[in-house]
Amino acid sequence: MSLILIGTASIAFAQVGINTDNPKATLDVTAKKDALAIEGLLPPRLTRAELTEKGNTLYGAEQDGAIIYINDASGGDRQSQREYIEGKGLYIFDAEASNKEGRWMCLYCYASI
Repeated sequence: MSLILIGTASIAFAQVGINTDNPKATLDVTAKKDALAIEGLLPPRLTRAELTEKGNTLYGAEQDGAIIYINDASGGDRQSQREYIEGKGLYIFDAEASNKEGRWMCLYCYASI
């Protein structure tokens, strides 16, 4: 019985590593450092139109801190949660913004429509 508890506890507190056997954080992604390997992290990519289709209630308190990349801001609208999506870039969801209705806020935006 104690072996089962020990095994369960190690799973509950496990860290995940990609390209490493010794992760240093909850999720540790280590580069391959191969000259021909493409390195990087790709967040979910959406157009503002696709985000508009999701409505204004899908993202809430449990998604606070979610990150997406808007790759086209020419469609959709700038209503409600999308009020500050003006162009391409990385956006983070702030569930506390606008009386806890939530807003997508620019992390790094480099173009506008």
